[in-house]
Amino acid sequence: MDGQLEFPLKAARRVAINVTQLVRMVRESLEVNLDEYWVVGEVSNARLAPSNHLYFTLKDARSSVSAVMFNSAYRRLRFRIEDGMKIVVRGRINLYEARGTLQFYAEEIEPRGAGALQIAFEQLKQRLGAEGLFDEGRKRRLPFLPRSVGIVTALGGAGLRDMLRILIDRCPNLHIIVRPSRVQGPGAAVEIAAAIRDLNADGRAEVIIAGRGGGSLEDLWAFNEEVVARAIFGSVIPIVSAVGHEIDYTIADFVADLRAPTPTAAAHMVVQETAELRRRVAETAASLAGAIEGAVGSRRREIDHLDARLHEPVNLIRQARQHTDEAASDLSAAVTERLNDLRRSVRELATRVTSPLALMRERRLHASRLALRLAQTLRAQSNPLRLAVAEVSARLNETNLRAALAVRRTRVETLARRLETALETAVDTRRIRLGGIGRQLDAVSPMKVLDRGYAVAVNRRDGRAVVDAGAVEIGDELDIRLRHGRLSARTIGRQV
Repeated sequence: MDGQLEFPLKAARRVAINVTQLVRMVRESLEVNLDEYWVVGEVSNARLAPSNHLYFTLKDARSSVSAVMFNSAYRRLRFRIEDGMKIVVRGRINLYEARGTLQFYAEEIEPRGAGALQIAFEQLKQRLGAEGLFDEGRKRRLPFLPRSVGIVTALGGAGLRDMLRILIDRCPNLHIIVRPSRVQGPGAAVEIAAAIRDLNADGRAEVIIAGRGGGSLEDLWAFNEEVVARAIFGSVIPIVSAVGHEIDYTIADFVADLRAPTPTAAAHMVVQETAELRRRVAETAASLAGAIEGAVGSRRREIDHLDARLHEPVNLIRQARQHTDEAASDLSAAVTERLNDLRRSVRELATRVTSPLALMRERRLHASRLALRLAQTLRAQSNPLRLAVAEVSARLNETNLRAALAVRRTRVETLARRLETALETAVDTRRIRLGGIGRQLDAVSPMKVLDRGYAVAVNRRDGRAVVDAGAVEIGDELDIRLRHGRLSARTIGRQV
């Protein structure tokens, strides 16, 4: 044919055909003579019909052709077709009989440049981010000491084995619920979403780990599906995403309450180590005891100081009396000294004056008046001091001091009772907190497992707990611990 199409329209001149016959003959000729092709072009006028058929125009600089991708093929498309996108399309050209126009029927579409999966990832990430699925404000804190952990992953995978080993080592009494699901391949995303919803409906798990081991972008793609993202967003139980390795990021990582770089890291994040918890409780108890002891010692020293100040009130009275006596003695000495000085002055004047007797009498009378005025002055000055001394003495009598001492003692007793009440309240508060932590530790105690009918088997050959039948040899002796007592057994068979 040399690339040319031949249409069998060699009818007799007098025989006419209708339009439908003509279009059908052209369509049949196209179907017979043209195979599938890969066509490069730019998308325009893209629209998705209610029937989920995709209609668009494929064009280049000189030509354009209408194209359609039916629902069966469109469901396999991993990214959204948008106007202006450069694509490569595989399909067939044919004639649409209803309008008599050429139409390209697409079976497969790939982006030109970036990969289809990468474009799909960026498109979904942008759309879900705009809806608020990645907001940090809606993400929840993980429970401090969960009693039950749910796991969504594939059975038999390395990720599940690593998580179980870490969880059991860190908290042997932890209740683990594994909801198996495929983690790659067609339908895996739907199974993962269903598993998350099942664990929420079950309600026993306090935190969920959803993830798998490492792989390629195609292997991890199930965790980039919108159905998984919406299941994580709708979960009422906090979810930790643990997909692949540290360098792998999925849509599930952005939606989850916490992202773990690996499944092993997720197990470490979810469960606290029992030994570490016991150490922290012991440190808290020691700090609390030291704080209480310091507060009690400080209050005791304050009470001892107050008691020492009020222990001997008689000493205060004695000191006041002694101070009064010293003041009276000083006053008497001052008066006596002043009189002596005046007398000396009179005698000196008498010796120097040789006047008649009248002058002597006048001088003596003047001296007597001065002496009298001086005595009156001294008496007036000493009376307030005596009254003050008497008042101080009256105020410091034993009755008043006893009343003051009773008031101080009542106040000290009130302070002591308030201190005792405050200390008892503080001790009760710390005791309640310690009791709550003790109950949490008791809830995860290995002895509780024995109470429910389970047993712990230890291989006497190496002293390790038996968690895998493959680690036990025929003839090994086992020490089996029950709720009440122990049993000794010998291995006569095993089933791995």
